[in-house]
Amino acid sequence: MFGSLAEKLFGQSYYARYALIVSVCQALAVSILEGLVLAVHSKAVSQISLFKDKVKNDATLLSDFTDIYAQGRSMTIYHVLFIVSQFFQLGLCIDALYHQNTIQLIALSLFIFAGLAFSAIQVYQSTSLISDNGISPSIQELIIKGNDTLPKDAVPYEIVIIIVMLISSMSFAYLAYKLYQEFGWTIYKKIGADMAMRDRYKMYQIFIMLLKFDVFFFLGFSIQFLALVVILEATKEILQHVILSVLTSAGMIIVGFWGVQTERKVLMYLFKLGVCVAEGYIISKIVDVSMNPDKYHGTRIFVTFFLSVCLVLGIVTFVISLLCLKNFDKGLKFHLSRSKSLSSQVGGREGRDAFIENNRAYNLETVNRHTQRWSID
Repeated sequence: MFGSLAEKLFGQSYYARYALIVSVCQALAVSILEGLVLAVHSKAVSQISLFKDKVKNDATLLSDFTDIYAQGRSMTIYHVLFIVSQFFQLGLCIDALYHQNTIQLIALSLFIFAGLAFSAIQVYQSTSLISDNGISPSIQELIIKGNDTLPKDAVPYEIVIIIVMLISSMSFAYLAYKLYQEFGWTIYKKIGADMAMRDRYKMYQIFIMLLKFDVFFFLGFSIQFLALVVILEATKEILQHVILSVLTSAGMIIVGFWGVQTERKVLMYLFKLGVCVAEGYIISKIVDVSMNPDKYHGTRIFVTFFLSVCLVLGIVTFVISLLCLKNFDKGLKFHLSRSKSLSSQVGGREGRDAFIENNRAYNLETVNRHTQRWSID
């Protein structure tokens, strides 16, 4: 298994190898640097929490303290999510290279650029948490003088993260473009010259890719909601969220993946039902955020962002699932299963040279050995 994976990843073109190297270096470098940011930020927030007793008798100062502490606590979760996103992009990269999925490579490139944008935003968050947050100068002075560690102390690490993400995003975008050109031949080997079948295969790739992003953003929202909101609420709401958000979403994604792989319509109908339930729950949470802003104090903006992304992803996934369902029983399953069978039978260099024509697999090296050149003596 691992030999096949290594052959797939390292036995391809140097563009594929460099793409994997860029992804690994980004994941390791950014995770280490973001871990340092998290350590500084956690220490600063922990020290800020000690000031509650000093300001509890002053309503204005207590309100300002509550704002700072709530935002600081929520930022801790986002640092963790950013670290998780680095290993998520690495997993996507390995998966895309292994399956030679050009659609996923393009989406991954956009995801890395989104990470670059977040790395810039977190610098602003660190510098503005205390000094530029609309709070009174009294609480600012109290925290600055009383703390030996402040959120802005993490800015040097965050600047380096921006540089790493900028280099990585530009490099990966270039490599993704080159791989898009190379992997076109792989699609031809799997599907052939039938344009309609190639369009069906693209819909299949898009659907599988969307399921993976659904996992990340659904779980990202769940982590925020459980860590920042629900943990302070009743056990009933915790149970409700786990059942409706986590279990339903996970089950829905598994059913969708299984259904499109096996072309079972019943599973796809169950998937659509799960999407409708998940979308209804997400809409209810968006309404809850707007109606009860105090409940989401310090995290309302990012929770709303993740909910909005989940809502849009759910709608797009539902629409693409309809298109995939229309493509059932039209030959795509046969092409995919045949290409997997061919790959398992002829690995390595022979597998890369094999191509499919008129429902038969040929080997270019075998053909070349039996080809004679004509010449004039």
